[in-house]
Amino acid sequence: MGRKKKKVTESPEDPLNISQSVESVINHLSPSNKETIMVTLHGATNLPACKDGSEPWPYVVVKTTSEEVKNQNSKAVTSVPAEPTKAPTWGDTVEVEIQAEGAGQEDVVLKVVDNKKKEELLSYQIPIKYLRVFHPYHLELVMPNQSEKANEATAKTKLYATVVRKGSFIPCYDGCNYTALEVFLRRVNEPLVNNPSPMVVIARVVPNYKEFKMNQDPVSLGLPITPLSFPIPSMTNFDVPPVSQNGCPQLSKPGGPPELPLWNQSFLFQGRDGATNFSEDTALVLEYYPSSAMKGGESWTLSKPLGISVLPLKSRLYRKMLTGKGLNGLHVERLPITDTKLKTINGEAPMVDLSFQLLSSERPENFLTPNSSKVLPILDPKTLDEKLDSIHESWSKATVSSTMNSSTSTFQEEEEEPHMPQMYREMQISWGVRFIKS
Repeated sequence: MGRKKKKVTESPEDPLNISQSVESVINHLSPSNKETIMVTLHGATNLPACKDGSEPWPYVVVKTTSEEVKNQNSKAVTSVPAEPTKAPTWGDTVEVEIQAEGAGQEDVVLKVVDNKKKEELLSYQIPIKYLRVFHPYHLELVMPNQSEKANEATAKTKLYATVVRKGSFIPCYDGCNYTALEVFLRRVNEPLVNNPSPMVVIARVVPNYKEFKMNQDPVSLGLPITPLSFPIPSMTNFDVPPVSQNGCPQLSKPGGPPELPLWNQSFLFQGRDGATNFSEDTALVLEYYPSSAMKGGESWTLSKPLGISVLPLKSRLYRKMLTGKGLNGLHVERLPITDTKLKTINGEAPMVDLSFQLLSSERPENFLTPNSSKVLPILDPKTLDEKLDSIHESWSKATVSSTMNSSTSTFQEEEEEPHMPQMYREMQISWGVRFIKS
């Protein structure tokens, strides 16, 4: 592809418009017979100068190759930074739709454009057929900087993006009762006194928390970054292991204000990745990072979290999810943030409010929202405290001082454990086959 000097007709979007368009509907699925490519543009480093040598004022246009060939304008456009820079931070999420039957022949095109002259600075193309459906790819797109003034330190331009290929249904394995686990993270409950910036959250479901905790290092924490070398990325870079010990991490949008972060963020974890396999070792792990850590010239250096929350996904918890009426879910009002220096105005460690539900349909109609999550049965912290020895994470100690309302939904304990659906952890399937027609 290389450095091209094309004029671009799309203009950058207002940040407020981007936020409203993406958050107006909470839906993890694409429309029927279509696929949606969701792209979150985090930032870039070492962008090339404009043709006249001036500093670029960059934004990104995302489109398909079909739109490119037909010279159609795209509505998937990011905002621009406050001022020209070679190391921008966007944090914008945009989407493009394609016909499902033609997805195998399409590429998603990411163009970095200068706002002053509408000059194309860089262009990246990713074949959609390489993307595993619903898997979040955290990418470092690397392009040689062809500027004559580029030295060794600035020889490569890097664009950081998360790309998710969404289908119109969630595939279900034979023998599995559920297609996915949805987690809805609402907010920090009490105001913080020492949090300087909005927070982003990395959420993951790990099959064995004890092993995950023992092996915690910069590789397991943060986001697994996949470097892609352009102009021609290798198909092997998009391979996904059957089940990862570190789970499939997903990144939230920044939650603010700093003193009381609010996310209202929905995460969808696939049953094929073991997320619906509740066991004595499985756990939901939330890592909290300052959003400022993703800014500047060292993007994606999310290695030292501000704190961690752990929710054991035990078989007992699975049974309790099925005792409520309607949605198979639970509401956790006060899940502590541990291993943290963050403090609330009362001098205590902070807690977060979250809900989760198991999805059995391939085409769920009711994803969690701020309102629907409130009507789920409330989980009694004592339920988890009784069997936390195997996970060594006694999170409910922090809730001793908090009193539960007498009307709170609680559950009677049963001694017997239910028969759990078995996950085919070693099963490897080329998911593109189910979504596209070659």
